[in-house]
Amino acid sequence: MGLYEQLQRLRHECRGSALVEFTLVAPVLVSLMCGLAEFGQGLRQYHVMQKGVRDAARYLSRVPADPPCAGGGADAWNAYVEPAENLAVYGARTPSTPLFKGWTKEATTWAIDTECLPNPRLNGADLPRVTVTATARYVDLGLLSFLGFDPITLTVSHQELKVS
Repeated sequence: MGLYEQLQRLRHECRGSALVEFTLVAPVLVSLMCGLAEFGQGLRQYHVMQKGVRDAARYLSRVPADPPCAGGGADAWNAYVEPAENLAVYGARTPSTPLFKGWTKEATTWAIDTECLPNPRLNGADLPRVTVTATARYVDLGLLSFLGFDPITLTVSHQELKVS
């Protein structure tokens, strides 16, 4: 059997074509799968941060001390700030295990602001609004750092009106 006949027979051969197709498609499928896992991790971390910051703002809106903008003392108000930060990161007012690996109070930039809004329905008494903002670095699964992307920073914020 000559070379020409072998090439003709190979041209009509179908065995192995699935292996060649899989070899071409596999890297794309693996990349999509890793990208989806990284995206899901990012959404999860953002959601946990959002819930924690919301809980911290709700806690501060219900503490017995008035914020400084409403005539309260800064020392009395600041006594509740650290438990609020703990509540956001650990899910409890005292430090324990973080809600997700890599999120710590020390690695988070906190902004807890109070603003008094005029409220004509409360005999002119101001209505304090508490805003809690947290900024933390996204802890990736390794794909973004492997591809050489700069670290991503997540920022979440929540506002609550102070209940008297």
